[in-house]
Amino acid sequence: MNMIEKANNTGDMSAEDFRRVGYEMIDWIADYFENIEKFPVLSQVEPNWLKDNLPKSAPAEGEDFREILADVDKLILPAVTHWNHPNFHGLFSTSTSAAGIFGELLSAAFDMKAMLWRTSPASTELEEIVTDWLRQMMNLDAGYKGIIYDTASVSTLHAIAAAREGLDLQIRESGMSGRNDLPLLRVYTSEQSHSSVEKAVILLGLGQNGLRKIECDEQFRMRADRLREAIEEDKQNGFTPFCVVATVGTTSTASVDPVDQYVAVCEENAMWLHVDAAYAGSAAIVPELQTCLKGCERADSVVVNPHKW
Repeated sequence: MNMIEKANNTGDMSAEDFRRVGYEMIDWIADYFENIEKFPVLSQVEPNWLKDNLPKSAPAEGEDFREILADVDKLILPAVTHWNHPNFHGLFSTSTSAAGIFGELLSAAFDMKAMLWRTSPASTELEEIVTDWLRQMMNLDAGYKGIIYDTASVSTLHAIAAAREGLDLQIRESGMSGRNDLPLLRVYTSEQSHSSVEKAVILLGLGQNGLRKIECDEQFRMRADRLREAIEEDKQNGFTPFCVVATVGTTSTASVDPVDQYVAVCEENAMWLHVDAAYAGSAAIVPELQTCLKGCERADSVVVNPHKW
């Protein structure tokens, strides 16, 4: 039995069909990139247009891939806002690269579950190597170790959770529900910070009351003097300040918080300093822009999104 027959027995494509469809997909993507400027940046369809044009239930039988690709042209493309369009200036720019697409092909083909070194030695070690390359390119402290997350939002969530764990309140073991021995915990961030900070505080059971947003200056940067005042006021009112989330590149204005001004405040109060540098942090790859991370070498955790530049 040859390999194509074996593949057919699995219910998947044969090797021959896989090659044919793969060539067609690469051609389709290449044509899309070559002609992307011909599309309107923003999708022109009305809400529910795609829902109204797709079947209400899954088909009973599969279709030839050419029919599926035709549906992409007919149904999906009209409902796409083209983030790779050269005239797209909403939120943040993302530049899909050919290398990235090929990397995702390999990732999908290997289908590795990187739970442990044994389940995926390549993924485990490659993660450490690549994140350390990035650390070096950004001139961050050699003490940093990198982890690849699915989103910056989850990274911030985990940073605040780690900060809370550092208080040694046994929340990992005993939780928070029904306990009378827990203090009122509070996190501090800029009034211009990303919504993920507030969502993380809510998800961790601290409530919106557990987050205090600090006034910004005329350049939309969190004021260190107001931060210090808020912490002192909260301590007098029975709160336990434990984490500050600074921002390098706010979503609205790309403002860069003076992180170095918060270091002393955090160290004096034994607080965790997390830096959300998802938007602008990777600019530090350019040597003359590394000042944007001034002070981050003394932060407890930093998140960056290289794909946003």
